[in-house]
Amino acid sequence: MAEKFDCHYCRDPLQGKKYVQKDGHHCCLKCFDKFCANTCVECRKPIGADSKEVHYKNRFWHDTCF
Repeated sequence: MAEKFDCHYCRDPLQGKKYVQKDGHHCCLKCFDKFCANTCVECRKPIGADSKEVHYKNRFWHDTCF
């Protein structure tokens, strides 16, 4: 029997889709942005999995906001 490969948060199937592994769980990009992504200090929006992130002294920015 095949193991289910679903998003940890919304339970949507991840087969054939982009996903992120965070803290040992797999999640879709939408749930990553909603539940796991760091928030940009400048614009206050989540830094998505496809975005470049700048990290300095426990603060986070989009590379374009830094």
